Amino acid sequence: MERQPGNPQVAETDRYYLWIAMRLAKLWDESPWLREMEDDMRRDVVLAVTGYFQDVVADGGLWRSFSRLHDKRHGSPVPHYGRSDDYVDYELNLDDVRFVIWWTIVGEGRDYSLDPQDEGLNALSTAFHMLLDSEYEQAPVPRQFCIAGEVDLENPADARRIYDYAYWLYWRSYLLRPSSLAVMDRAMPEAHALIARAGEHDARPLLQDLNDRLMSTEPAGPIPLTTAQWLRLIIDDVLPE
Repeated sequence: MERQPGNPQVAETDRYYLWIAMRLAKLWDESPWLREMEDDMRRDVVLAVTGYFQDVVADGGLWRSFSRLHDKRHGSPVPHYGRSDDYVDYELNLDDVRFVIWWTIVGEGRDYSLDPQDEGLNALSTAFHMLLDSEYEQAPVPRQFCIAGEVDLENPADARRIYDYAYWLYWRSYLLRPSSLAVMDRAMPEAHALIARAGEHDARPLLQDLNDRLMSTEPAGPIPLTTAQWLRLIIDDVLPE
């Protein structure tokens, strides 16, 4: 639930996407591919792929924004893989699934290195894509991903929703989380110093301030952008210069 934009509110579609995640996990458990991955990493990969699937089903804007910007800058919708003949922009694609798996593993796994063309990665992403494709047309829309058309960045009344979405986007979303974890790793000495100085309980607001400062200043994502740039891209369709 921490990976859902609406957390702690529970949506009607959450049960369905939990079922999707469990099916992906079971498929991986029964396969011979990338078996050296630890359980925590495999969980994070499954949740990331499920998050990508939710975003694409909802056309929530995060994947659309990233792939459009990458195509504009680099001539392909995702890194490492050229545009295939059957690639459909902003819909479910095998290369998207393959990239999300790769990005999660290399971004979160400090001890892992993985060739984007690895045979096990290709096989696992193909199996995941086949499962998701079988559900794609009937999958319910997770409305919590559809914030772009519901808020105005210039409207003070939307400030709380925008902040909550920005926090999810930077720290929890399937696309930015792998790199924001590295930001947090670099900030851990400062966090420990705050706890040592103020005590664990009194340091909580200070740690929240640290999180907010990192979120507002440190770029994150496969294309490193600040949170403000991501919000402008997703909500206002404004490409960063």
